Amino acid sequence: MAFQKHTKVFTVFSFLRLKGPDIKWYQWIYPTALSAIVLGGYFLLGNWIKVPSLSNLIEDINSLMGILIGFYIAALAAVSSFTNENLDTVMKGRPPKILVKRKGNVIEETLTRRRFLAIIFGYCAVLSIILYVFGVIFVQVSWKLPSENLPEWIIAVLSKVAWAAYTWGLASLLIVTLLSLHYLVERMHRA
Repeated sequence: MAFQKHTKVFTVFSFLRLKGPDIKWYQWIYPTALSAIVLGGYFLLGNWIKVPSLSNLIEDINSLMGILIGFYIAALAAVSSFTNENLDTVMKGRPPKILVKRKGNVIEETLTRRRFLAIIFGYCAVLSIILYVFGVIFVQVSWKLPSENLPEWIIAVLSKVAWAAYTWGLASLLIVTLLSLHYLVERMHRA
């Protein structure tokens, strides 16, 4: 119970805890497929695809992340404070649900439009911050690993795992952003 008080910083990952018949596609399947296509294409077509400077590519991505962080936080603030009765109604169709703990009881909450959008924009904001920090660390920090203590293959595996996580994060951010934009453009007007 004492540990639970300290888990509040992970609330922004609530998007990954949503349950519903379609939501897993946007949480896991589409981002994983997209990142696998990108990484697989890069490794398989590495002779034909050249990235002159990985640092410059990451800096360009970080420029976008810097803009997106502000956008997502502003969108979260707007969704949270916008007065519209339609936002406070339960989503139509097959709405996603989430398990929440209230007063010691775990309940399954069916999401309203406002809560769904808040969860999406909170997730996108924190994911863009994490990707930004990863990019800054990649560009600004040079690593000198003790190669005599670590086999070279371990360093290669850790490097590939880090790039796979970064690519998956970018793919997830893209997919969830497209989902949120679809919802704002199309679904919000069908009360």
